[in-house]
Amino acid sequence: MKLYWFAIFFLFLLWITASNIYLEPVWWSILSPDRSTHTSLFEQISFVKVILFWIVFLTLKYALQKMNKSV
Repeated sequence: MKLYWFAIFFLFLLWITASNIYLEPVWWSILSPDRSTHTSLFEQISFVKVILFWIVFLTLKYALQKMNKSV
């Protein structure tokens, strides 16, 4: 499971990095569309997207654990 959490952390960092690269907001960006140069990164992050991200990956973790126990 340590590899799973490393992969999730890596994807999350990749998501933040890709969101910073594109100046115009896109639907998959973790940053809110109304960001400005004077707003800190923490305030720009869309918590709804982060929560949805974690729900999906915690569900995958649960499914993987169930599959490993049945094998």
